[in-house]
Amino acid sequence: MSRDEIIDAAVALVYGDPGRPLTIKRVAAAVGSAPMALYRYFPDRDDLLQAVADRVVAGMRFDRPAGATWQEQLRDWMLTSMRHLRPYPQLLPYIAAPSKANWLPSLIMLTEMLRPLALSDDDLALAITFISTTTVGHATLASREAPPGEPYAVLREALREENEEDRARVVPVLDSMPRAYERLYDMVIDSTIAAVESLGAGSTPGAGGEATQSRPVPLAPIFRPPT
Repeated sequence: MSRDEIIDAAVALVYGDPGRPLTIKRVAAAVGSAPMALYRYFPDRDDLLQAVADRVVAGMRFDRPAGATWQEQLRDWMLTSMRHLRPYPQLLPYIAAPSKANWLPSLIMLTEMLRPLALSDDDLALAITFISTTTVGHATLASREAPPGEPYAVLREALREENEEDRARVVPVLDSMPRAYERLYDMVIDSTIAAVESLGAGSTPGAGGEATQSRPVPLAPIFRPPT
């Protein structure tokens, strides 16, 4: 038994049953070991979860299509990241605060991706922080999604106590809420791209490639994939 084998088994457990807490006992059973034996590799459960989260981040892979605009690349990065992170809800707090440099490839990619905007170092740091925290934050929200319709059934029941005019206005909105949630992340990505574009719209390359403030210019259209 090695540390890597234990982590691999733990990743498989979390992926296979996202809602079930990952415990030392479950991981030990998966590798055919006594729970106490795992403490030779991991001081406590938090240390194990951090190691598993680091492994998940290290497994993230992205392709940058030749000729794609930075908007297209950013959209793909955010969609791919969401698909990769969403199956691991209990790991997301650890993924947001990694103990290893596994986010470095994404940092390098985002830095290169946004280079056409010629942002200042401060604005580039702000853009990347906004992109990454928005993605991880929405993955956290999505992973905690209740069964379809459950929260809205409670609200619909509560509406019985309201007047007829309010019921007539609000019930159709509640009926559309589950479908709205399916569209939400696309709207989040659009808003993120628009926010990054606004940083680029307020600066132009100066001497030596540094960004300087300029007059605001109209934003470029946000990329949307063909329907």
